[in-house]
Amino acid sequence: MYNYVYKSALENLEKFWNRENVDRCVLAVTAPLTEKQYRKPKSLEEKWLDAEFIYQKFKFNVENTYFCADAAPMFFTNLGPGVLSACVGGDFVLAENTIWFDKNPIVTDWNNLPDIRFYEESKMWKHIIRLQNRFLHDKNTNVSVTDLGGTLDIIASLRGTEELLFDLYDNPKHVKALVKKVNKIWFDAFNRQIELVGSTGLPYNNWMNIPSSKPWFPLQCDFSAMISPAQFEEFVLPGLIEQTNYMERSIYHLDGCGAIPHLDMILDIPKLTGIQWTAGAGQPPLWAECWLDMYKKIQSKKKNLVLLDGLSEHDKTGAEKLIKTLDPTGLYISAGCCNKAAAERLTECVFSWYKGRRK
Repeated sequence: MYNYVYKSALENLEKFWNRENVDRCVLAVTAPLTEKQYRKPKSLEEKWLDAEFIYQKFKFNVENTYFCADAAPMFFTNLGPGVLSACVGGDFVLAENTIWFDKNPIVTDWNNLPDIRFYEESKMWKHIIRLQNRFLHDKNTNVSVTDLGGTLDIIASLRGTEELLFDLYDNPKHVKALVKKVNKIWFDAFNRQIELVGSTGLPYNNWMNIPSSKPWFPLQCDFSAMISPAQFEEFVLPGLIEQTNYMERSIYHLDGCGAIPHLDMILDIPKLTGIQWTAGAGQPPLWAECWLDMYKKIQSKKKNLVLLDGLSEHDKTGAEKLIKTLDPTGLYISAGCCNKAAAERLTECVFSWYKGRRK
């Protein structure tokens, strides 16, 4: 039906993963081809849980999207961040823009823990598999691993965020024990996902949409924005190191200014491949000059840098400075434009800036 795997893009992406110089960054630019929208879902259940509705909407969106430079379509198994919590005994609540996993915490007494384990027959896991299998019938569709979430974020959903913050002081041994348990479950779920989505022989992918010939996953701890570097080192860092040792490739999702105090520790993780930076609401855009020193620090540590929505067709000055400042080796930038012509103009500008650098 579709050829979602572009040979030249995959060659550039492998060079990105291997930190090989391609004379430019990996650039993924997209734009809508029409103002048409797929029909609205009749209910929240149809929006999130109806595999056929989701499949047909995906096909419509692909047919009406222009993919430029290294961009390629991918089906993201989007069931909300930290979905694993609903597969280990936790609850989930459908909402308009996401699925919530922290509305009904199940860890209420550390001395009387519920049976937290991987439930293959849980409603959420069965839906994940059903949804992915619908897309895997299309042998050309690059299907993503679902967004399992970060270990401590999953525990925050099971326990409650405020309660877990107090637990770091009042019940640290219990928290560490649960971190180890959930981390083991995380590896089990990751392996199951990799085996399933890898069955097509297409690249491995996830919500960042950075195809890879080898299994990988975005690591994260959004909960870390609320804790000190010392607590990050005690409760988060050991699990991250274990996860990076397990995978050949990994990108850490650095989410917002509250996570920056932990950046040095994250950069010192030997097997971490790179960092993906999200500034957050109310912050300057990713191409703003204020972030350049942080980008250069990341690159100085020989880590890849991922900037999703990292350029704008409306700010050529800021985009040009970012391109001319950063090392293209191990640099991935995506951008969404208003139409096909704008996408082509932005792509041509980026290519010309790199051409000027090489002279």
